[in-house]
Amino acid sequence: MKVVTASTPDQHDYITDLIQDLYQRVFPVFFSEEYIKKLREFKLLEIPEINDLSLMETMEVTAAFQTIISILDTLIQSGCPLGFDYVQKFTRNTTLLEKYGIDFPFHLNDFMNITDTYINTEEKRHLM
Repeated sequence: MKVVTASTPDQHDYITDLIQDLYQRVFPVFFSEEYIKKLREFKLLEIPEINDLSLMETMEVTAAFQTIISILDTLIQSGCPLGFDYVQKFTRNTTLLEKYGIDFPFHLNDFMNITDTYINTEEKRHLM
């Protein structure tokens, strides 16, 4: 007999918070507001049957989102293309999300253009 430990509502909430961080903080650096709105309409990153994930599966999904966010934060901070090891990690984690039915159809190359809105905001911060 196999024992499966269930995930908790707090873990589900944390995953939801990570997804919101992508939409509210990370995606605006790379995509227009209109494009982000369309992503939400397509229910991108929606987790089907989150309550059915085991503890292990929830931890894998959490780690995948954390890794993707960390890689994108590194890209934002560096402002230049990242090495092949980052591409491999990014791809591995997007594949992991897809394994659990979470639609994340991006490649790291899709995040190579930082929006003018973000650049203008950063310039204003440095001037203050």
